[in-house]
Amino acid sequence: MKNKEEMTATISASIGLFDFLKEKVGERKTRTEAYCDLLDKSLAGFVSPFLRNQDFELRPSQCHVTVSDLATEWRWHRATVRSFLDTLESFGQLERTKLPKSMVITMHLHDGSHAVPDIVQRTAGIVRQLNGILSGWINGSIISDDAGIACGQVVHKAITDAGLKDELPEDDCRVTLQKLPERMDARVLEIRTVAVECIVLAALRKVLRRSKPEESMKLMQYFCFDLGASWPSFIDLSKTLAEQILNLGKEKDIDHDHQLLLDDLHDPFLSAAAKALEKSAGADCRTPLYNHG
Repeated sequence: MKNKEEMTATISASIGLFDFLKEKVGERKTRTEAYCDLLDKSLAGFVSPFLRNQDFELRPSQCHVTVSDLATEWRWHRATVRSFLDTLESFGQLERTKLPKSMVITMHLHDGSHAVPDIVQRTAGIVRQLNGILSGWINGSIISDDAGIACGQVVHKAITDAGLKDELPEDDCRVTLQKLPERMDARVLEIRTVAVECIVLAALRKVLRRSKPEESMKLMQYFCFDLGASWPSFIDLSKTLAEQILNLGKEKDIDHDHQLLLDDLHDPFLSAAAKALEKSAGADCRTPLYNHG
């Protein structure tokens, strides 16, 4: 018997269920225990003892913590804590407000009176499906037409599963940018916006994958030896490079020598951008950004 096609599903579970599922296997907390700890902290409005003097008013389902505190309490490495929180956020389970040396975590909870989870959880599933399709387009295993059709099917299913109509407003002179939200259901607009953003990011990754990964070291060399590791100077340089690449700096009066420098750092800048995009999208797509063949 063949398995049915995998579908994205959301479950509703009480905190009591997670208490039941806890298993003590040592001093180091399991991921289930860590998740339960975040639930407990958010329900209690927990504030780390080292942050008592900070003026930040918590709302319901929030806690104020530091990565170091969680790492110590859970007996994890700080990098593992960050990765764990990144993953929970990608699943729509929490949201982080980053502060200097700390963060406020908002757990996405509901009291059982609403069976449908909020838009954050729904769109997280859509993003994973779209990124899975687009990863094949990025590495060339599927063509643009097939990727577009598959993405359209995901969007259509998401809209109809929400009990909405997958249709566009009437195209007339009254549908302006300001009026579009009034003419389209907010949830439909949200789903389509998420899809557009995923495709835009995938297109950038597809173009940037032509960059050679080793070229980014030239940017590091210039940062260390020519700029003396000055972060403010590097930020200004990066802004100028980005403007040049995106054709936003044409009106600027740049002398010949400086323009030669920008031209020389053009490819290294794109290579560094490609590597950054690879890392940010790797958790969803699990595909190489560079063509090593």
